[in-house]
Parts: sequence; C-alpha cells; structure tokens
Amino acid sequence: MKPPIPGDVAEQAMHWHLELQERDVSEDTLAAWMNWRQAHPVHEHAWQRAEAFSQRMSDIRSPNQRPLVHAALRPTMSRRTAIKQLGVLMAAGAGAWSMKDAALLQDLTADYHSRIGEQRRIALADNTRLQLNTDSAINVVFEREVRRIKLLRGEILITLDKIADGRPLSIETAEGRLDVALARFSVRQRSGITQVSVYQGSLVINPSAQRQLAMTLQAGEQLSFNAQGLITRQAVALTPPAWSQGMLVAQGQPLQDFLDELSRYRRGHLACDPSLADIRVSGTFPLANTERIIFAVADTLQLDVQQFTRYWVTLKPRLT
Repeated sequence: MKPPIPGDVAEQAMHWHLELQERDVSEDTLAAWMNWRQAHPVHEHAWQRAEAFSQRMSDIRSPNQRPLVHAALRPTMSRRTAIKQLGVLMAAGAGAWSMKDAALLQDLTADYHSRIGEQRRIALADNTRLQLNTDSAINVVFEREVRRIKLLRGEILITLDKIADGRPLSIETAEGRLDVALARFSVRQRSGITQVSVYQGSLVINPSAQRQLAMTLQAGEQLSFNAQGLITRQAVALTPPAWSQGMLVAQGQPLQDFLDELSRYRRGHLACDPSLADIRVSGTFPLANTERIIFAVADTLQLDVQQFTRYWVTLKPRLT
C-alpha cells in the first residue's frame, strides 16, 4: 500500500492541475511541473491521484452534480477554498469527496455571489443596498411579513436607510440572526464566528443557541459572537470598511495575518516563512492587483518572493 499523501503535497498537485489548464502554458511551466513530479515519489503519486480524482469527477452523470464538476475543474470558476478542499479530498481518497458536495455547490445555488477579488454591488427591490466582498454568497428571501438575507459565506456591507412597508430586515448567519430597522453595517462569516460592525444606526443580535441573550449594537461598535453569545466587543471607525472602496489597510499587522487577509482576494496559496510571521506590516494597498501588493510588501520588508507556481507564493528571508 502506498503511503498517504501529505495535505500540502495534495494541494500542490491540485494547483499544478489548474495551472496546466491555463491557455498557452509555457515550456518553462511544463518543465517546472515535470521537475516537481520527479523531485519525490510522493509527488508523482499525488499527481496520479489528482488525475484520477479529476477524471472521477468528470465521469459523474448526475444532473445535479454536473455543474459542480465544471465549477470545480475550470480555473475561471474555482475558488481558493475549493482548491484546498479538493486537495484535502484527493489526499483522503476517492470515497470521501462526495461529503463536500454542499460546500462546493454553494456558489452555484446562491441568489448572489462574488468571485475571488470582486466587490459586487447589488440593489434590492426594497431599496436595500448590498455590497459583497470577495468570495461571498447570500440568499435573499422576501415574504409578506419579513425580509431575510442569509449570509452563506464571506462578508457583506448592507445599507438600509429606508423603511420598507414596516417589514423588518433579518440577516441570518451560521451563528445567529441580526434584526435591523435602519442602519449601515457589515457582517463577516468566519469559521464558527460571526463578526458585525455598525457604521450608522443600530441593530439587535440574537445568538442561535441563546435567543434570550439578545444584544444591541450601536454605531461605532464591532462585535464577534458564536451560537452561545458574545465573544468580543470593541470600538470601530464610523467609516465603511476599506474593502468596500477596493482597498486593504494594515496598521502594524503581523505579516502572516496580513497575508491571510490578502489571500482572500486571490486564488492559491499565500504564506510566509514561520520566522517572518510576526514582522509588522503597515500601509494602504489597492486590491486591484494583489501581485503588486505582495512584491511591494516584500520590497519594503527586504524579503524574497518565492513562486512555486502563480498559485503558490511564499515570502522568505532575503539572502545576503
């Protein structure tokens, strides 16, 4: 029996699979791909598994799963999280991937979604204005007595400055519900946590497991909560988040945290050498070109940019 494939190697194999689907693949890229395959037996094993895994997905005949296959395998529609999930599934074995159907189908079934790196503006029929941050998805339900937006993934900025027929607006996340009358606020779905920031007006937060612990959040406040209730509460600027203007702002942020945030806006793997994780980053960066941000930060901090492929970038200490 062949040894299991490490998660990072599985992810590299899936990155190579996407890289080779690009148009006009260069001879240098093909040579680098072959060098990677030949560098270690587990690399070749991972590549063979990636090809078999992709073929397995392509062979699916179910009408409900056919769109999933194309979304997952076409570089123009794949997402950073989907790449990681595919790598994990491929490493785990062919029988495990079907457990992730719901997560991969989320983009295809949402009422509205945004691509990686996109900030999408939406105006609803009741004058509610929305802006989706990168790689986000929502469902919208308008009923006779209630309006409801469900945040499936990512982050959204909502401006509600007119009352629509007396119907309240509810925002649902995995951890609870927000009830709003008039406000401007953002909601971000993290792993097991919802983060809410209010810039105008106020709203009420109801954790799903503790409805009796309703919390009112005023303008200038940010709150993070889980299903049981409050985790943190702190002040926030009254101005909308920088991403809504296409910017990324860092104020003394640890480099690894900065790269984690930046990676939300680009496909692939982005990290730094562990020895650099706590170096502080400050600046205001236009999100339109994440490559330029990476090289600008590396130049400022005197670091080297190591590119395994365009989807696999690591910052390393600069050799002197």
